[in-house]
Amino acid sequence: MTDRVVLVTGGGTGMGRAIARRFALDGAFVYVAGRRGHMLDETSEIIRATGGRCHTIPTDVTKSAEVDALLEVVAEQHGYIDVLVNAANAFRMGLLHETSDDDFALIFDTNVRGLWLVTRKAIPLMLSRPNANIIHISSNGATRTDTGVGVFEASKAAVNTITKVMAKELAPQKIRVNAIAPGPIDTGIYRGSALGDDLEKQRREELVSSVPFGRMGSPEEVARLAVFLASPESDFISGSITSIDGAMGY
Repeated sequence: MTDRVVLVTGGGTGMGRAIARRFALDGAFVYVAGRRGHMLDETSEIIRATGGRCHTIPTDVTKSAEVDALLEVVAEQHGYIDVLVNAANAFRMGLLHETSDDDFALIFDTNVRGLWLVTRKAIPLMLSRPNANIIHISSNGATRTDTGVGVFEASKAAVNTITKVMAKELAPQKIRVNAIAPGPIDTGIYRGSALGDDLEKQRREELVSSVPFGRMGSPEEVARLAVFLASPESDFISGSITSIDGAMGY
């Protein structure tokens, strides 16, 4: 990844932060986008503390004007993007028929429309780059039918379809497109949520018991997979949905 230019959305926390840090550790210059400025500042401090290079840009991927501003900064400073990682993510629990309009919109606007907006506007900056590639963060839930997370799972099913179609459409330009489908990963989604301490503990125990490896994955494990998919070591892999879920399966 030495001197490659990487753009990571959703880089203020969780998997996005771990992915940004990993690329920086491996020598890339990383642009980190996210909604919350103070979390981006923490990501920047973590990356710079280990000698990494990054530039953080507060961005709501659901807002076209903010995505335009993000890509304008990258274009002015570097002029190109080698790797795009769409890790911006929205998650809400609730039965399908009880999901509010706002929660439905937030999930699909972030996980699907936001991903599409960023990718569409980033592609012109990738066309001239050798081994340029795009990585979408999906979920193993995209192929599951779990109660209480149906809207989230539906949004990730859309991500998988976008990944496969986009891989075919961009193949003539030699831009690879893949998705990572994590199972339960130990991020802030499962810590300190609105569920309350008792329900949160129960939810974590249920998740761990569903994984044959007997544990959640770590954001760093997802980050290592992202770097592999972005590297020349995987230069014939495109259109894949790669699970990382401790043999949890579909």
